Amino acid sequence: MRISIRHETSYDYEEPATGAVMRLRLMPSNTSAQTVHSWAVSVNGAPIERWIASGYDDVEALWRANGKLSEIRVVAEGEVTTIDTAGVSRHLRAAVRPLLFLRDTVLTEPSDALKALAEDARSDSGPLDSMHRLCPAVYEAIRYRPGSTTFETPAHQALEHGAGVCQDQAHVFIAAARLLGIPARYVTGYLRDPDRPDDEHDPHAWAEGWVEELGWVAFDPSLGHCPVEGHVRLTVGLDAQDAAPIRAVVSHGGGVRLSSDVQIAAPPLDQQAQTQTQQ
Repeated sequence: MRISIRHETSYDYEEPATGAVMRLRLMPSNTSAQTVHSWAVSVNGAPIERWIASGYDDVEALWRANGKLSEIRVVAEGEVTTIDTAGVSRHLRAAVRPLLFLRDTVLTEPSDALKALAEDARSDSGPLDSMHRLCPAVYEAIRYRPGSTTFETPAHQALEHGAGVCQDQAHVFIAAARLLGIPARYVTGYLRDPDRPDDEHDPHAWAEGWVEELGWVAFDPSLGHCPVEGHVRLTVGLDAQDAAPIRAVVSHGGGVRLSSDVQIAAPPLDQQAQTQTQQ
């Protein structure tokens, strides 16, 4: 599937900011599951051109500004072709060892309920089968309900409430997988949802677990199965905060209004077929 994406993040300040530093992780990489045809990131209309490799299978950039800023506009846009690989993405290389992703964070700390969920999913066949059992279990345990949690809600609270969004479902999966001794990490990206209008999408999140003979295998607990054609992978981390596409430190004296607009479109199937033939 060839997908066109435009993601704009806006910061509007009641009083001008006096300086800003942003870490940007908004550049998708080529893997066996996705091919990036074009991609550009800009801040306040100026292109970001210098990207450096991180230890998380991705690249990042720093943007700095001094002086007064009444607004900051971050735009990431481009075209990516995706295929269904049953969650297995080759060509993922990292400087850090997978065992790093056994580390708990505030958002993924264990609880008795998480331990019970993990044990119910444990399989004698190994970690891959355990995660295939865990993914639909999380889907059933955490019903998708926008507004029921915040960015600071830890996995054990979302599980206790039985509701949340894709961030909570990914955190619960990650926390339970780690309790089974499986390194697991948070993935941020996009999902082309054919049931939603092109201009009513949001950033998406899912998880990856480490399987020795396969590498990193992706699972989307908000769907109850592995990612399908239409997932575009951006970056990873220990949890949602660690994998945030934008981290900002801003000096300002007033309030800020943060908004995000994501537009994701796919050409008609006949047009996609024609494009693939031409390539």
